[in-house]
Amino acid sequence: MRVGQMRRRCKQLIKELQVPASTDLRGICDVVAARVERPVHLVPMSLGGVVSGMTATTDDGYWVFYELKTSPWHQTHIVLHELSHLLLGHAQDPAVTEDALRMWTPSVDVATAMQRMGLTMGFARHHGYDNLAERETEVLGTLLMEHVVPATAERELPPTGPAAEVAAALGPALQHIRRQQEAAGPAGGPGV
Repeated sequence: MRVGQMRRRCKQLIKELQVPASTDLRGICDVVAARVERPVHLVPMSLGGVVSGMTATTDDGYWVFYELKTSPWHQTHIVLHELSHLLLGHAQDPAVTEDALRMWTPSVDVATAMQRMGLTMGFARHHGYDNLAERETEVLGTLLMEHVVPATAERELPPTGPAAEVAAALGPALQHIRRQQEAAGPAGGPGV
């Protein structure tokens, strides 16, 4: 698919969603939640340079984790990227999920890790998608950015409730990946 086709498809999707001319991230999350028929929760946290953002699925909905220690504009871009994956219906690949969990929790089997994290097979790290899906996601995220006014920088408050539980489970996994990246040298890190 060419970039022009992607842009037309994404613009049509935004039109169908009836995205307001100007809104904040919570407003966009509400639009996405209505479309995907599940709540969308935002969780700013330090991801340790492993990823900028990621999405997890639990019985309580979608949880979008995004880097706390970056600018409000970058945070907005990260969240819109993750929301774009949801809007475009990029199905999570169970093999990618299992591979990611094996890498994140090497001493624990995948089923146990998922149970402890409260995750379903909808857990997503989108770096496993092909370039076409990522390009389309970036196009939609960029077009959505035209509608979103970034908030001021999030204060560093720890997540609470269910977000804290998922974040607590992800913390050691992110530290493990960070150690692997540091051992591998400067060329060895996954992206958004």
